[in-house]
Amino acid sequence: MEVFKLNIMSALEEKKNFNDSEQLLADYILVKKEKVLEQSIQQLSEETFTSTSTIFRLCQKIGLKGFKDFKIRLAAELQMNYNKITNINPDFPFNEGDTYGEIPKKVLELFTDSLKNTYTIIDKQQVEKAVAMILGAKKIGIFAYGDTFLPALNFQNKMMKINTNVQIGTLPGENRHLATNFTKEDCAIVLSYSGESKDNYMIANILRQNQTKIIVISAYPDSHIAKLASLVLPVAKNESKSVKLSTFSSQIAIDYMLNVLYACIFMSNYEVNQNKRVASEMLFLNTRFEK
Repeated sequence: MEVFKLNIMSALEEKKNFNDSEQLLADYILVKKEKVLEQSIQQLSEETFTSTSTIFRLCQKIGLKGFKDFKIRLAAELQMNYNKITNINPDFPFNEGDTYGEIPKKVLELFTDSLKNTYTIIDKQQVEKAVAMILGAKKIGIFAYGDTFLPALNFQNKMMKINTNVQIGTLPGENRHLATNFTKEDCAIVLSYSGESKDNYMIANILRQNQTKIIVISAYPDSHIAKLASLVLPVAKNESKSVKLSTFSSQIAIDYMLNVLYACIFMSNYEVNQNKRVASEMLFLNTRFEK
């Protein structure tokens, strides 16, 4: 796990060598930090009545390359702060002595933390780009390995119900053959919490060679798989990459991100998709026993 030596919040509070405009900008960010993560540099400029060059200069003064780097570091720092609030260990969320009454509370808290932390680092512009990639693709595929296969199936099922075909390999080794059929006109979603799975890396490499648009959902934007992506959608970095009781936190985070994508795709043509869902449900009314 990458650990940032720079503490952004402390640097903004210290305001070392900041001019008046930069001090006002720093104060705004400290109060509206979650909102800033959703803003573009132009939106932040308009909101704070400062120039984009002022924002860029502030980022450099605290040791960052630019605004994009600033948002990544701020999101990571906020997430670490949120993680400190909970007493639940995401790798070992319950213990031998826990009662049946304590376990449901712990699992709920674990899920809630994972969802909140993932929500905090969502970049709506990246989500918008991902949706555009999917909608503009001639063919869509989703590639997963291990526990991430379950959220992948869930996503495929939802998309099928709005008449959008998402291809997924179901047999061992099938993903490799599926990936070779993808072209630059297609879009592939690759799921990998650690971003270091050799199987998924091989798939991503094939897709990259075919110039396929690749959306990677991972907790590690600097991982081997993420570096092959056209676009990365990050999820909460709660679990370790190795030993854990189960993939509680990572699986719910990935499922959440896929649900966000599905909801945004649904909204892109809301009336048509709603009519499809209603018509589909009406067909099944007579297949259910009435009480």
